[in-house]
Amino acid sequence: MMALTDSLNIARRDLIRTARMPEQLTFSVIMGIFFLLLFYYVFGGVIASGSGVDYLRFLVPGVLVITVVNGAQQTGTGLALDLSSGVVERFRSLPMSSIAVIAGRTVADTLRNAVGAVLVVGVAYLMGYRAESVVGAVARVGLVLGLGYAFSWVGAWVGAYVRNAETVGMLSMFWLFPLMLASSAFVPTAGMHGFVRVFAEVQPIS
Repeated sequence: MMALTDSLNIARRDLIRTARMPEQLTFSVIMGIFFLLLFYYVFGGVIASGSGVDYLRFLVPGVLVITVVNGAQQTGTGLALDLSSGVVERFRSLPMSSIAVIAGRTVADTLRNAVGAVLVVGVAYLMGYRAESVVGAVARVGLVLGLGYAFSWVGAWVGAYVRNAETVGMLSMFWLFPLMLASSAFVPTAGMHGFVRVFAEVQPIS
């Protein structure tokens, strides 16, 4: 119970900091909407005519995943910033759970991801996207947020190991971009070539 309480307090602290620096939330939210609009209006007609699928229905789940995975990388950069500034050392001097610093940040980032996911679904609805049922739509968003939570822990591991916010940001691009682009998030894997198709079919984002 102490670990849970401490984690929630750290999550509250991170959310207050986000409210004071809204650009952190704005970037992750706009990125998802940007991908949705870009791929649908630029590539949607070509992909839909070539594959015979409703591209908006195909694209929205992938953009949701990309949104939360991209938002999860903020866990690593934020943790690295806290480590380099000495904030974590101050936390360690307090009678609190040692896991709370990371657990609280992952919870806060998951809540931020939830805001981004809801906004992406809202924009998709305005574009004509319709889910089969409300329960199914909520379940899908919940599953996507669970994936984002898992990726937040990966980002936290990178941040704790590297301890430099700028370096963590660059490293995140190296391992996140191949997963995002070489996946079934934007295009069907059937049109991919060779080992790229094999990789896209088995990697977690697909």
